[in-house]
Amino acid sequence: MSNQLIQSNVDFSGSAFLASSNVRANAHRLNWRSKVLVSGYANDFNGKRVLDLASHDGRFMHAALAHGATSVVGVEVRADHIDSARANLAQGGHSRDRYEVVSADLVEYLKSVEPGGFDTILCFGVLSHLIEHVDVMREIGRIAPGAFILDTWVALERWNLWERLRNHRVNSFVRRTQQGGLANASLRGRVQSWLNDVVPGPRSRTGNLVFLYEDAAAPGATARQSGLMGWANCSLVEMLFDHFGLTHERVDWRAQGVDDWSELEDYRRGNRESWVARGSRA
Repeated sequence: MSNQLIQSNVDFSGSAFLASSNVRANAHRLNWRSKVLVSGYANDFNGKRVLDLASHDGRFMHAALAHGATSVVGVEVRADHIDSARANLAQGGHSRDRYEVVSADLVEYLKSVEPGGFDTILCFGVLSHLIEHVDVMREIGRIAPGAFILDTWVALERWNLWERLRNHRVNSFVRRTQQGGLANASLRGRVQSWLNDVVPGPRSRTGNLVFLYEDAAAPGATARQSGLMGWANCSLVEMLFDHFGLTHERVDWRAQGVDDWSELEDYRRGNRESWVARGSRA
């Protein structure tokens, strides 16, 4: 592939990435993920400095370079993945001075990045294998990239009615005993306060982080020896975006023109979600 060629799409069919993956890799799935999450945001790659967190065998580093990124840094903790990424990118014809694969823990690496150090940061498929969701989002907010593209498995949304009612009782107690209460509020104001606390909406979300174990020795599993991982629901992801000053939009996979959902059922069913968040640099 010419180093000057900018592709509007990347085709993984028959590529080295199918053989180098230590988990099942499917070209149809990789092609659609690249089309939606990379080609769909081409302006966030062409001429940009890109960071790929948990870069695996370099597959999305390759996609970023093919879309005109001036430089791509991949962060990966597994030595065999690092070797595969370097070999795959060299085989893909990319100039060696345009990419680097770093051996590091991604959370610790993020802490070393200066604000504005990257234009675009990718986090594909790894967040659900971590337990440091707050740390990751805090660092993304601090770095404030032009685009943070997140693709992850998510926990189910739940109304959590009893938790919401309990939260309302606690809030009411605090307002009444410590914050002056709602003595001067109208009936409508009191009802609205109850609705804000109890009914799901932008002002009343319940963020859930479900901790569970996986086999740390299994291919594609967490790099943490304990095997502990965390699945966030969509509300928590978006609450963290808001908290750390990141504007965001959720990618609507059903609006992408997918005509064959085989190998993409997790996106169709909402078990896996994608976002593009953007930082604000003061």
